[in-house]
Amino acid sequence: MTSNPKDTFQWVDPKVRYPGAPPYVIGLPKGEGFSPFKIFFFDFTALISVLSLLLAQISHIFGYFAKHGIEFKGVADFGLIASLAPTDYWEKLKDLTGFFRPFTLLPKPLIADKWEEDIQFGRQFLQGLNPVLMRKCKQEDIGVGSKFPVTEDHLKPYLGDNFSVKTAFDQDKLYLVDYEIFDDIIDSAREDQLGRYTCSPLCLFYLNEKEELLPVAIKIKQKHDPNAHPEIPEIFTPKSSKAEWKAAKLAVSATDIAYQGIIAHLLDTHLVIEVCTVSTYRTLTPDHILYQLLKPHFFDTLAINYMARSVFLGRGGFFDATGALGYTSSNELLSRAYWGKGLVTNYQGKPWEFYKKALPYSLESREVQDLPNYYYKDDALLMWNATKKYVSDVIKNHYKDNQGVENDDQLQAWKNELISPDAGTIKGLLPPEKASQLTGKLNNVDDLIEIVTTMIFLATTQHAAVNFGQYDYGAWVANMPFALYEPFSSLYTVESEEEREKILLKWLPGRTQTIKQIVLVKVLTILPPITSKSLLTLPNPFKQEGDKQAFKDFKKELRGIESKLKERNNNLKQQGKTPYVYLQPSHIPQSIAI
Repeated sequence: MTSNPKDTFQWVDPKVRYPGAPPYVIGLPKGEGFSPFKIFFFDFTALISVLSLLLAQISHIFGYFAKHGIEFKGVADFGLIASLAPTDYWEKLKDLTGFFRPFTLLPKPLIADKWEEDIQFGRQFLQGLNPVLMRKCKQEDIGVGSKFPVTEDHLKPYLGDNFSVKTAFDQDKLYLVDYEIFDDIIDSAREDQLGRYTCSPLCLFYLNEKEELLPVAIKIKQKHDPNAHPEIPEIFTPKSSKAEWKAAKLAVSATDIAYQGIIAHLLDTHLVIEVCTVSTYRTLTPDHILYQLLKPHFFDTLAINYMARSVFLGRGGFFDATGALGYTSSNELLSRAYWGKGLVTNYQGKPWEFYKKALPYSLESREVQDLPNYYYKDDALLMWNATKKYVSDVIKNHYKDNQGVENDDQLQAWKNELISPDAGTIKGLLPPEKASQLTGKLNNVDDLIEIVTTMIFLATTQHAAVNFGQYDYGAWVANMPFALYEPFSSLYTVESEEEREKILLKWLPGRTQTIKQIVLVKVLTILPPITSKSLLTLPNPFKQEGDKQAFKDFKKELRGIESKLKERNNNLKQQGKTPYVYLQPSHIPQSIAI
C-alpha cells in the first residue's frame, strides 16, 4: 500500500518549531537522507580540514613557546590550559597565512592578499558572498536631519573640492547598504555575557570615474549615542585614522556575513525552499507536471536543512557558539526577517514576501539595473531569463489557457498549502494587485510561470550566489569574521595607531574559532558533482516529448551561458581583475543540497 504523502511529510507543530523560523517538516522523512557516499565525503572533508589546521596550530604553539618560553600556571591541570591560552591569540595578521600552507591542503582564500583595499571592500558587495543588499542611495537617505548625516564636508577631503552631492545623485554615483534590521537586536549586557559584539551599520559607496565602487562613509550604529563613548565619531571616512577606518569597515563586514548567514542564505534559500518542497510533496502526485518540473530542484534539501537545524539553529549550535548574536538574537533576526516582528524585542517591520525575491523585482526595487561591474546581476539575469523560458515552455505545454490553471484541483491545493497559515505560511506569493488569486483561485498562466520560476531560481542560481563565495571571502577571518570579540569602544582605550592595530587583532576570532570558521566554509562550498548534479549535468526529468524538448532547449541555453561567462572571466583574469565564477551553470547545483 502506498503511503499518504501527508502522513510522510508532516508540518512541525508551531509550538515546538525553532523560534522565528518558517514552517518545516517533522524529522527527516524516509528516503530523504543523504547517500552514504555524500555523508562520507562531508565527514572526510571536515576531518582532513580539522586535522591539517590543528597541525598548523600545533606548529604555531611550538613556535610560540620557542620564542616566548613556557611558564606553567596552576596546579590541578598542570598549568596546561592557562599556559596554552596565549597561543590562541593573533600576534600579527600575517600569521593567518599559517593556516593555508601546502600541508593544510587548503588554498589561500581569494581575498587574502587584497582584503584591506577599499576597492576590494566595495567589489565584494557586487560579486562577493552577499551581493543582494546594495541599493541606490536616495536623497532622503543621507544629509543633515537623516539617520545617516553624511554631508559634502565629510566627503570632499577624500573625493576632492569639486565633489558635489547633487551632481553625484544626478549621475547615479551614490549607493548604500543599510543593516537597519540589526538595530537594537541585542543589548550590551547580553553582548558582554557572550563576549561577542555586533553593530547595525550604514555604509555609503561612491562610483568613481573608473567605475569602481568605493566606501566613502560609514556609521556603525543606526542610532548614534555620543554619551555611550564620546570619542567615537558618528561618521567614519577614508580620512579617519587608518585604524578607525579599518575598524569601521570590519564592523560592516562582520554584520554583512551575519546577514548572509541567517537571512540571504539560510532564510531566503534553504528554509523557504523547504516550505516549497513540503507543500509540493503533500499536494501534487508524481505524474503532475509541476511535480516533475520542481522535484529535481528539491533534491537533498530536506536532508541539508535537517542537518542545519541540528548544527546551526539549536542551543549550543553554530550560531549560538560562534555567531555574533548567539542563540536568542539569531532567532530574533530570523523572526524579524521572515515574520516581520521581534521575538524578544518590540521590532515591527515588513514580513518576508515571495514575489519580492523574483530577480527582476529585486534589481528594480534596489535600482541597480545599470550598476556597472555588478557581475552577480549580469549573470543572474542570464540564468533568470533562461529558467523562465524553460518553465514557460513546460507549463504552456500543459496549460493552454488560464482556464486550465483554474480548473486544476491539485494546483489549487498546492497554492493553498503554500500560503495557508496552518501550513506553508508564505506571504506575498503574488503581488498585492493579484491577491484575489490567493484568496480565490490561481487563474493565470503567466503568474504560475512567475511563481515556479522564482522557486527554481532561489533553489539553484540564488543559492549558488550566496553560498559558494563563503570560502573565498569568509575563510580569511580578517576580512569577514563571524563575530567581533571586543566592543567598538575598545579601540578608544588606547591612543597610538600601533596600539589600535593590536586592539583590532583582539576583535578577531581566536585561532581556535578561526579553525571552526574555515572548516565550516570549506565544507559548505563543496561543488557539484559531489553534492548533487549541476544544472549542466542534470538528467531530463520528463516523460512527454514536448517537455523533454523544452529541457533540451534549456540545457542548450545553459551551455551557451557557460561559454559566455568563461570567456568573460578569462578576459577579467587577463586584465588582472577578479573573475566571478559562482553563476557559471557548471557551478550551480540542481538544488540546495549543501
